Amino acid sequence: MDWKKLEAATDAAVLGAFGELVRHSPMTSSGTLDATRPIQDIRGVLHTPNPAGTINIGNGLTTTLSAAEAALVINRADYPGIVFKAKDKIRGLELPGQPWWEVKTVNDRYSSVIILALNQA
Repeated sequence: MDWKKLEAATDAAVLGAFGELVRHSPMTSSGTLDATRPIQDIRGVLHTPNPAGTINIGNGLTTTLSAAEAALVINRADYPGIVFKAKDKIRGLELPGQPWWEVKTVNDRYSSVIILALNQA
């Protein structure tokens, strides 16, 4: 069995089950909208782990002291022509409040997925 085909099938199944709609807004390095790349709604797994700096203030209540980080995992085969760059904006369309994220880094070295490291904007 070809491991790349098995990996792609597994990634597609996970992304299909847990993916959510997000909006990709391409930005220039100066922070303005990049007119050479279209705004697109895409599906991916937006993973938001507990951020560093979470503190317990009693009775199960917690709060954070720092901006949250997240990761967006995208199936490469679903978006073969899309280009992601640092400073691009990602907006979660299915989350309460529709939070904005800024792309910190792009990892496109995996064979079947692209992973964006995000900072809450």
